Amino acid sequence: MLNGTIVVILVSLAAGMAIRAWAFAIFAIVVALGFGIAAHQSVSLLDAALYGLGILVLMQVCYVTSVFVAGLWRRSRKPAKESAIADPAPVPSKQRQS
Repeated sequence: MLNGTIVVILVSLAAGMAIRAWAFAIFAIVVALGFGIAAHQSVSLLDAALYGLGILVLMQVCYVTSVFVAGLWRRSRKPAKESAIADPAPVPSKQRQS
């Protein structure tokens, strides 16, 4: 079970950098059902359902974390464009009005 959990974490982290959220949601549900069915062979149905739900939550948390980290990484690698900002606002000079 630990090996399966580690694989799920690694796949979810990699998926966060590569695929869209809707595609990952479908993938995660299929994987969680697969883990739940595999766990059902040796435990009760309720325990298998809770295990599958736990795997699904773990996958979603890892995916969201990966999307966030990948976004930060992409932003830090992108050089700032000098022409991206329009002319700066003029700074008013200090003049005495008499």
